[in-house]
Amino acid sequence: MKISALDETGNPVDWWFIYKVPKLGAGAGSDSATGYEYVYYDSKIDANSDLKQKNVAKSPYVLNSSNGALNLTLNSVFNSPAPLPESTGWILYNDEMPERVGKTDDGNKGHTKGVIAFDTATNTGYWLLHSWPKFADPGAKGDPTPEYGQTYLCISLSFDTCNKIAALMSTHQEPQVYDVHTANLAETDALYLLSQTPTVKEKPAADMVTLTSIGGMEFRVIAKNREWNDDFWNDLVGPKLGDDMDVETWIRGAIPPQADNDGIHKTFDIKYINLGPLGAHWAWPETHDHAKWGITLHSPWVCIGDINRMVSQKKRGGGTIAFQNQTLWQALSKTNLVLAPPGQSRTTAHDVIHQTHPPKKVPPAGPHD
Repeated sequence: MKISALDETGNPVDWWFIYKVPKLGAGAGSDSATGYEYVYYDSKIDANSDLKQKNVAKSPYVLNSSNGALNLTLNSVFNSPAPLPESTGWILYNDEMPERVGKTDDGNKGHTKGVIAFDTATNTGYWLLHSWPKFADPGAKGDPTPEYGQTYLCISLSFDTCNKIAALMSTHQEPQVYDVHTANLAETDALYLLSQTPTVKEKPAADMVTLTSIGGMEFRVIAKNREWNDDFWNDLVGPKLGDDMDVETWIRGAIPPQADNDGIHKTFDIKYINLGPLGAHWAWPETHDHAKWGITLHSPWVCIGDINRMVSQKKRGGGTIAFQNQTLWQALSKTNLVLAPPGQSRTTAHDVIHQTHPPKKVPPAGPHD
């Protein structure tokens, strides 16, 4: 059985991105929303040369249905009408487990959420990285709370690449795994070992690994473990990508300083999201957003992750997927307003940083950069 990310119509696609809006009442410049609406973009749209304007756009579907890319991708594995072959398996993980699991969350585990589905016989799979607590729950009659904004990135991968991701996750993201089907995995496979109770790596670890999707897209998985004990976005992602960043995460409690530990790059916290420039008339403050995404300021890097930029999360494992896409980067650049230093506007702050600290060239990433 071939496993793949599926697009809005159920056809295989190399990757897709979703930004779910929070539950909103109608207001000035904003339509009401149930909290299950979303904007969507994928690799087919990106590659379609017939489209004069490639846009991240409002989806005609909602997440609390059986339609749309997220539901079709998950249902292709978990609600397949045909019996699954013994070669098909999965690993579900979330720092806030679905209620039906009936277990207490372990606050020492990574602040990380996602689904890895794979098939050993066809050498295929996908990785869904998202920010939605208590998701996914195959067989559940409803979805988790719609109250907050969330992000999702799904990438079609080879089984071998899924194994490489699992090896990194065991020692870095340290996920709280709650639902597994090991299929016919060998006990030496990294996916099998991840499905068990991984041994926590006691030494500080923070890595960037470059991998490739089925369609040939290069992406970089940047991750840290709990022992690394520093700000993930400010002190790892920004310096690894060699640029200043705007970052949208769930901010509760103390926020790290803006300057990265390299003394050059800075991270700005997004305080307001407005999808109006994308033709989706929804806007909301950061307090209504639970997404974890970031963009660099001077190069088209997009990061979709699962860990927040908060001092308290220094002691949690987590990660992000970084990739370059001009259309998605431009779209996200139009939607956010950042918190600038006192006495400076957002534009002025960015200009000053750019003039005084030109971005460094991104070093090539090795197997464990």
